[in-house]
Amino acid sequence: ACRVPRPLLGGWLGAMVYGLGWVNPWLRWLAAQPPIDGVLTSLSSAQSVQALCKTVLGTPTVPPNVLLGWIIGVLLVYFMVMMMIPKGRLGIWGFIYFFLSSDQKTRKPDDASPDIAAASCKRMKVVFIRHGESEWNAVFNEGPKLTMPIRFLKALAQEFLMFFDQDSVFFDSPLSEVGIQQSWDLMSFLASQPTHTLENGQASRPVKELDVADLVSIIRGDTGRSIVVSSILRRAISTGFISLSPRFLKTQKEKDKVQIMTCLQEISRNVDTLSLTPKLAAPEIPATEANLKHMGDLMSHFYRTRFDKRHNKGNKTLKQKAIKRQEEFVKWLLDQAKGETDMIVVLGHSLWFREFFKSYLPKASQHVAKKEKMVNCGCIAFDFYKDSKNVYRIPPDSIKEIYGGFADKSKKTKAKKA
Repeated sequence: ACRVPRPLLGGWLGAMVYGLGWVNPWLRWLAAQPPIDGVLTSLSSAQSVQALCKTVLGTPTVPPNVLLGWIIGVLLVYFMVMMMIPKGRLGIWGFIYFFLSSDQKTRKPDDASPDIAAASCKRMKVVFIRHGESEWNAVFNEGPKLTMPIRFLKALAQEFLMFFDQDSVFFDSPLSEVGIQQSWDLMSFLASQPTHTLENGQASRPVKELDVADLVSIIRGDTGRSIVVSSILRRAISTGFISLSPRFLKTQKEKDKVQIMTCLQEISRNVDTLSLTPKLAAPEIPATEANLKHMGDLMSHFYRTRFDKRHNKGNKTLKQKAIKRQEEFVKWLLDQAKGETDMIVVLGHSLWFREFFKSYLPKASQHVAKKEKMVNCGCIAFDFYKDSKNVYRIPPDSIKEIYGGFADKSKKTKAKKA
């Protein structure tokens, strides 16, 4: 076997990492700055570091600037390797996005009143359906805080095992077991409502003129014309495929697809709001859902055949703040009002929905939709207006709870105390 002499190996690697002349003065200066100098001194005195330096460089003692050069070099190589792996690139982007994002900037509300009676005023019925509990929620937001480290380590082990797969527990977090059951419960509720046949344009009436059974009949595709749109995140998509599965089983796949939209991506810095799905591509079904008993094959079929990918622009960018995504969705929404669409069913997220209500309800309104999140798998209907003076509005009296409604923090606090 051919063995490279240690001094030669150390000299070659050293030249690769810090051999450029202009780097050395910068490394010397940086290595002398507190607290970096103290950290480097502690590291250089550690037996394990000295043994590694002797193996690689041929000497156990190295100057602080050389040690710093090696540390920076190893990190650069690590990032280069990570950039070759799709999930590695997403991880690096998630790190950058967390610290540089200002995603929470949304539209400022006002109290202007639209001229609803004017012929030029546009109106669209909208239904928000929040996704079921996600794996991220199950790890960080649910259960006793004392057991959170255990839940985190278990999720970390799962993440490690699927590192090279187009799947994840943390990124684009899928539904948990609880979330899947919540989606089933919503489906059961929607399926249990009586069918109302709305004729002669009745399906186009405002929300406040329709009862829950009327609205559910439109959501299920029994009557009227509705379009289903979704965030590009898998937990929202899967919630829709489960809860609206009776609809997708009876409608033609060519005519009733879920339009996935980057503009509906959740508002947050956290990595669970970043999508695994590339631009203009179809999301891949999470492994846990593909293996669902009695439903896995159907879910896989929906994931293969029921996507309209035109509005999937890939992950949200630093420039694509929440206000821009809100405006993009509203523009698309009002374009649908020009045709024969009676309702838009939106599969999405709690913060996105709450911020949308805060932006388009009157500023003076104290409606619960501005303060509280929708519950997991909650279903809320409302009317959205825009008049010729560009006044956008959700009338508070148009908001109707179909299922679940909004979270009540006071009840949750009392339950914890009890």
